[in-house]
Amino acid sequence: MVADERTSAPKHRTARGAQRVRDLTEAAAELFLERGFDAVAVDDLIARVGGSRSTIYSHFGGKEGLFRHAMIDLCTEVARPLEQLNIADGEPGEVLPVLGRQLLRSALSSRTLALHRLLVNEGRRFPDVARAMWDVSYGKAIQILSVWIAAQQQPGKGLGRDVPAKALAEHFVSLVAANTKLQAASGLRSPTLTDAEIEEIVGHAVQIFLHGAAGGQTDEDSKK
Repeated sequence: MVADERTSAPKHRTARGAQRVRDLTEAAAELFLERGFDAVAVDDLIARVGGSRSTIYSHFGGKEGLFRHAMIDLCTEVARPLEQLNIADGEPGEVLPVLGRQLLRSALSSRTLALHRLLVNEGRRFPDVARAMWDVSYGKAIQILSVWIAAQQQPGKGLGRDVPAKALAEHFVSLVAANTKLQAASGLRSPTLTDAEIEEIVGHAVQIFLHGAAGGQTDEDSKK
């Protein structure tokens, strides 16, 4: 099987070389988040972590390759807490609040918001990077939730089968994080939420997801 060049890690012959490349990738991620792609020069990276131009070009093929690896690695790191949640056997009323809280905290982290701004600015120029970043971050969250929802749509479980699992997962992620994250990324609200605010946002999302806007109303009640 051929490794995907978007996500495969550079090969190293020594532990020291591997550490140098990790340091370079981490430093590159911070600089790209701070300044954007165009404002970061190869010499800026060398000045921060040492090494030489040959290190960057031999391992990544240049600044664009380094940008690709640095951003994908960072997105993978941001999404890791979601992957570590054990939700396989949980019921909707238990799983969705836990998943929602972690999703919202991840979405509002300073690094996630910086990644969001960078993706908006650079996504059209680097569509392959944008797609890879999506796949290992929000795409990963949707995948994890889709698998759980599909299991909950089986006979005798708690969720209906009228809507595909992936569509339900996408809607839940949007209910929890989309509005708050966009406001925070735009500077319209603080990304720092109290526990009570997180519980309120997630609680409303879970309520709407499980019961809809009409809640327990009958058709006659909704017409009044």
